[in-house]
Amino acid sequence: MPHEVRMPQLGMVQDSGVIVAWLKRNGDPVKAGDPIFEVETDKATMEVEAATDGYLSGVRAAEGDDVPVGNLIAMIVEAEGEVEEASSGTPVTEPQEVGVVEAALRPDPEPEKRPMSAPVQRAMPKSVASGRVLASPKARRLAIERGIDLHQLRAHGVAEPIHVADLDAAFAVGGNSLLSAVVDPTSFDEILDRSKTANRTRLLASFAASAWRATFDVSSVSVAIKDLDGRIEVIANPDRGGAGTSEDPVLTLVDLCGTRINGYVPMGGGVTLCVARSAAGYGLLLAFAESRLALSSAAALAEDIAARIENPLLQLL
Repeated sequence: MPHEVRMPQLGMVQDSGVIVAWLKRNGDPVKAGDPIFEVETDKATMEVEAATDGYLSGVRAAEGDDVPVGNLIAMIVEAEGEVEEASSGTPVTEPQEVGVVEAALRPDPEPEKRPMSAPVQRAMPKSVASGRVLASPKARRLAIERGIDLHQLRAHGVAEPIHVADLDAAFAVGGNSLLSAVVDPTSFDEILDRSKTANRTRLLASFAASAWRATFDVSSVSVAIKDLDGRIEVIANPDRGGAGTSEDPVLTLVDLCGTRINGYVPMGGGVTLCVARSAAGYGLLLAFAESRLALSSAAALAEDIAARIENPLLQLL
């Protein structure tokens, strides 16, 4: 008896989901529990598993398609001879008396090995022409670690959904503009000296989030903190006590104070704030891609961050 593969509802108010990638192809054998495709909603990216053994048949939705919840997108048949060809077009919605595949959150699978000379081209998703970039969970995580701006990859022709192998295109895209400043350390150092609980890096992240919020008039700001061991911590609204859910970080903070290193610039074109400490004061280095962040906006952001370090009382206003 065939089993339906329908777009699952992963959230209370979800109306549809975007197919990030098919992990099994039409005609492939599957076993119950095998992940068969990735789906992205407003809240998360998850894998959908097969509910039964069989063969994937009649796939009727492509990568990048925005499919309404409940729509039929494929079948799992018992015998290889029953496999139907894949088709294009809008998935049908008529219910049938067969089992529905269940969704489960699983780690992002290892990417398929592909040539590194050029990014893999896929059809551009119909529903994601702007705003959040469609990418696999592992690609999104590695982009944060490497300081790669997924928006810039998309702007330079890397088709969505973006996978790990596509991140190699960031080295060709690359290109950072730099703004630097030296800030009087007196007031900030006094706060750090007087407080036994103050965390310099968290305070810098707080200053950066507030400056971004003021510059771009946004309600939610996530900041990634990256240390020299490569560890990444994404904090939602660090200037508001970490309230809210962390999203794609607007910038990556690298705190080099306490080292002899005075700068770090990633290859990926993302917005990176590097803070170092010298006898002259706190040195700020803001790296950004002007295709994503205009020079005037970047300058305003750097000025605001510098002002908050120089006079931390501004953070209370």
